[in-house]
Amino acid sequence: MATPPWWEELVGVSEVLAEADRAEVESWRGPEAQGAPDDVPPLTVRLGALGRAYTGTSAQAPTPAAFSEAQTRQLFRLLEDIQVDGSDQDRDAVATGFFEVLLNAWDKGFDLRSVWPAVGPESRAYCLAWNDFTGVPTPDWMR
Repeated sequence: MATPPWWEELVGVSEVLAEADRAEVESWRGPEAQGAPDDVPPLTVRLGALGRAYTGTSAQAPTPAAFSEAQTRQLFRLLEDIQVDGSDQDRDAVATGFFEVLLNAWDKGFDLRSVWPAVGPESRAYCLAWNDFTGVPTPDWMR
């Protein structure tokens, strides 16, 4: 599966994200990988790994505090750009890969409210729609 052109900028936001992606690709290829550059997990899987790294819910992620306010804004700006201007496939991968992981982490105690101001309008719309779809009550601060 091909890596989109915006991927390097996204994982370049933080070494934590870059390391999470490296670990996901390594795990996908297996221990005997011959280094085929196009042998990477599906985009949704890779974005899920980034979501877990950001929320601190993956084994290799230190904590959400590992991201500065500027890194958080940059991350969510890039994700919003994809939600607005990306291909259907890219938008779907961001929504189901990253944002569903983010919302799942919130269900388990991640402080989504603290980063919600950085989340763009298209991304917020998806999160609200996902809450409606799954029956999760949406608090006033998300509206």
